[in-house]
Amino acid sequence: MLAMLLSMALAAPVPLRLVDLLREAREKNPDLKSATARVRATQSAISPAGALDDPMLMVQLWNAPVDFSTVPLMVQLSQNIPLGGKRGARTDMARADAAMADADLGQKQFDVETQVASAYFDLFLADRTQEIDDELEAILNLVLRAAEARVSTGKAEQVELLRAQGALVQLRSERETAVDHRRSSWARLSALLDRDPAAPPGTTTRPGVLGTLPDVAALTEGALRDRPELAGSRATIQGAHAQERLARANRVPDLGLFAAEMHTFRNPMGVSDFLFAGFQVNLPIFLGSKNEPRIAGAQAQVVAAQEAARALRNRVAAEVAEGYAHVLAEMHQIDLHHQLIPIARQAVRSGEASYGAGRSDFTMVLDSARELRMHEMNEAMHLAAYEQRLAELQRAVGGDLGLAQAAEAGHEERH
Repeated sequence: MLAMLLSMALAAPVPLRLVDLLREAREKNPDLKSATARVRATQSAISPAGALDDPMLMVQLWNAPVDFSTVPLMVQLSQNIPLGGKRGARTDMARADAAMADADLGQKQFDVETQVASAYFDLFLADRTQEIDDELEAILNLVLRAAEARVSTGKAEQVELLRAQGALVQLRSERETAVDHRRSSWARLSALLDRDPAAPPGTTTRPGVLGTLPDVAALTEGALRDRPELAGSRATIQGAHAQERLARANRVPDLGLFAAEMHTFRNPMGVSDFLFAGFQVNLPIFLGSKNEPRIAGAQAQVVAAQEAARALRNRVAAEVAEGYAHVLAEMHQIDLHHQLIPIARQAVRSGEASYGAGRSDFTMVLDSARELRMHEMNEAMHLAAYEQRLAELQRAVGGDLGLAQAAEAGHEERH
């Protein structure tokens, strides 16, 4: 017996907790792994960006007679040195690329967490729908048995029995819809977690409502400070400024240094070793046709990055305000349904008792049961919507607002 219970416990799906799923997504989500690798790649490119080019070693047989009576061999070493701040500008551009990649990683983390929360609470809604349908089925079975008893004694018409049976069939149809929603939600969630969608999902936890939220002004201030996209836009501006500095620095010639030594084998003149040294510079004479347009283009990129950053700040503030309004609206809806559900349940109990005693008709009981299901479904939908809106607000703010805490809190109905 103990072995049977143990095997059943091992076979049962592990309960799903949002906090565990968010942690798993951070570790296993392929998009986050890809973004993390890009961060490492861009950070590794910072040091090489400002490094000198490799020196050039040249070995040549120089001005040798055809009969090789003498063999002059020259070895030359040369090094190109960029001037005008080009190395610093390239390093700053690479740093900006790394900062943008890091901001992109932060943005993707919030995006993935929002998607995980959305799929999780869709899964919760499907679970809750099935629970509500099970409760309603129990009520309808009681009504069905009462109808059968009344029809058999001639106290009710056959139509009441048929309507009860029809309500049960309709309920089973609605349950199939919930099963389909559960499968699709789990498919989305498993893809985000890099899991097998064919594996059985666990049961979800009933979420709750946070006691308090910061006001919208504080949330907006935090968003304008912490949103990863804003850090990315600042890095874009810095990269554009570095590109402009590099374009201006191209007005300055680069310096090339070289040193060489030539040794002549079988030299009858006696002197066999010669030294050479010198430098060379490029001549940036095509300023009007090549360099000035580059500078103008870089300046335009700076302006574009600054205006994009301003537009992003406006969009962030709007997202926070909109998300905050949605969360408050869902909170109010949940509170109202917590007051309505106990009333609807009492109406069902009263209707069952009255119908069983022959004091009311079947339609009143059926309507009360359907109204109870409607309120319970609305409450579940608003609970799921609240958590999803909270996840979106958390994404808009760019910081933790207690989403995982709300997912575990639960919320007792208020009578």
